[in-house]
Amino acid sequence: MSALTAVSKTFRRSLRLDFSQSDPVVAARNAVGVAIPLLIGVGTGNPAIGVFGAVGALFAAFADRPGSYRLRLARMSVTSLAAGLGGGLSVLFAPSVPLSLLLIAVFAFTTGMLLSFGINVSQIGTAATAVAIVLNRFPLPASGALGIAVLVTAAGLVQSLLATAGWPLHRHAPERAVLADLYEGLAGRTRSPHPKMTAPGAGRLLETARATITGFGHGHGPSMQSYRGLLDEAERIRLEVMALGYCIERFERVERTAQRDAVRDLLLAAGTVLDAVAGSLRRGRAFDQADLHPATDALTRFEDVMAGHPDSPTGRFASLHARALAGQLRACGRMVTPGAVEGRIVEETAKVGGVRVALQAPFGTLRANLRWDSAIARHAIRLAVLVTATDGFARLLPGNDRGYWISLMVLLLLRPDFAATLHRTSARLAGTLVGLGIGTAGTYLLASQGHYALVGLIVVFVFGVRVSGAPNAFFMGIWTAAYLVALLDLAGIPAADVAGPRLLDTLLAGALVVAATIIWPAWERAYLPARVAELLAAYRNYLVTITDPASKKAAIDAARIAARLARSNAQASLDRTQAEPVPGRDTQYVGEGVLVQSHLLIQAAMVIDAARLSMWSGKQPVEGMLAPVAPFIADCSTTLAACGRAAAEGVAPRGAVNMRASYVALKDSLEAHAMRPDVVQPAILDAADRIANAVDTMVHLLRERPAPAA
Repeated sequence: MSALTAVSKTFRRSLRLDFSQSDPVVAARNAVGVAIPLLIGVGTGNPAIGVFGAVGALFAAFADRPGSYRLRLARMSVTSLAAGLGGGLSVLFAPSVPLSLLLIAVFAFTTGMLLSFGINVSQIGTAATAVAIVLNRFPLPASGALGIAVLVTAAGLVQSLLATAGWPLHRHAPERAVLADLYEGLAGRTRSPHPKMTAPGAGRLLETARATITGFGHGHGPSMQSYRGLLDEAERIRLEVMALGYCIERFERVERTAQRDAVRDLLLAAGTVLDAVAGSLRRGRAFDQADLHPATDALTRFEDVMAGHPDSPTGRFASLHARALAGQLRACGRMVTPGAVEGRIVEETAKVGGVRVALQAPFGTLRANLRWDSAIARHAIRLAVLVTATDGFARLLPGNDRGYWISLMVLLLLRPDFAATLHRTSARLAGTLVGLGIGTAGTYLLASQGHYALVGLIVVFVFGVRVSGAPNAFFMGIWTAAYLVALLDLAGIPAADVAGPRLLDTLLAGALVVAATIIWPAWERAYLPARVAELLAAYRNYLVTITDPASKKAAIDAARIAARLARSNAQASLDRTQAEPVPGRDTQYVGEGVLVQSHLLIQAAMVIDAARLSMWSGKQPVEGMLAPVAPFIADCSTTLAACGRAAAEGVAPRGAVNMRASYVALKDSLEAHAMRPDVVQPAILDAADRIANAVDTMVHLLRERPAPAA
């Protein structure tokens, strides 16, 4: 029953529409890019040439995703070159079936291995392999291989130029947009009644912004300094909001209503300023310093309220972070204008530093995944075998000039894990059924209107493909099927001859890829324990780093980034595990429980991080705050390491420390040696209390789980 439930859930999810990543402007631009080679081909009396160009333009369009203009141009250009290379070599090897199959096998295996660098890089290999599969079956002379390669590449490069046409006018529009999203997200958190308990979300926005601003091909100059400064300030603002959220909880607990309301009012005013920063970035206008007044006034009222409660440790802690937050908002107001107006107004800004993102050595990453127990290697082998076998088998069928569809669908549907493969297959099947009907009806109605009418119909379908958004495989499947029906009709293959075989081929391909993942599976439940262990290791490193007085800013930033990445990987692994129709409930249950407790742990750790950051910014020594906590952190590190090993090996934690006892020892030590009221001590104690509870609960979950079946 659990297997049927998982499969049913996957099917329902595949049919759900999600337009969160849709961009009509990008979709329209990509549709124009596909229309250009088609119009040239029809205008010169050679529609087939236009069709080949449209193939290259569409694959380049799939690479038109958010990022800096440099990154976008590089990504789309490389995809265009790869598609051109695949098409040229395919035409060159077409007279020889063994060479053609060898070429497809090499391309398919390479595509699978490129997934080790992420889905964006893998799509470059997908473009090359797909073009090779399709063009290999068209009756083209080998002498035309170079011309086809140039044509496909040129059409993709035209699409790339359209995507970066705004570069000379607004060089950093992508950077401004992603920072505006980040600051709007932070503003939304400040308006939450309980900012500290808000679901994770800012971390994703921070990672997206960091990848855009400090990633491959990032620019330089005053504008980029502004963006990097705003990125760093966003990180600090997030911590201060978490710390003030902790104060709201404390005030509610002791019924200090006036102090609680003062903190809430300050956060609401901060949200207004953050919205103004986001608006300045989004509209490309100078920041109005008057927008800082709400925060300034709220801080004054806040300090008046806190002055009436001089005996409140939480009030003093809140004051420390309120002043830090106000300073960060003022810094944002100073540095946002050069970035918002992209250097058109020059004003002095503080020099800011960016975090260098270390690029993994490509060959090292590939070597690490070239192992039998690697999900990437299994995927690459499955892909190469299945794509090549289906392509060879299709050549034996009658009408094999269009038999490439099975191998093409296998390439597009097969994913490393069962859940993703089933999701894409079910969405594609449902979408293809609808899309073939739409495409056939559309071409039938416009067939008598000539080639230009068909080009217009294709443009509409391409717009539908691109506006669907990456997570919407069902809707994308509809317009992709309709697009291919119309494109092949323009190439001289009637729509009536396409619809039936295409549907049967898609059904066969779907059955094959699902069967392949079952026969040689890469169940995500086998990898979830390792992802959980990596998460605990990253959180352990973050906690140790922020409580080490010798840690520098670069080390703390790197620990934060690694923790967010590990969290994303673990959550994605858990989501895939939940969709697998195999017994894995115990692994899933423990994974869910550990992720919940890890979120509570990291929230408490961020309060310590914020306290350290505020003292650091105020030039106050942090040794006095952190030194007494060292034994507790050492016990926590030992226990998290034991939990990580237990999660990875499927055994009970060995060597775990009783964190509740460690917390009591910390509390007794601080109370015994406290010479005067400490501003941050109550917050540190509260954070330690929460950390102890979260870690002890993890130990319990890992200790009480059933032994794994043989």
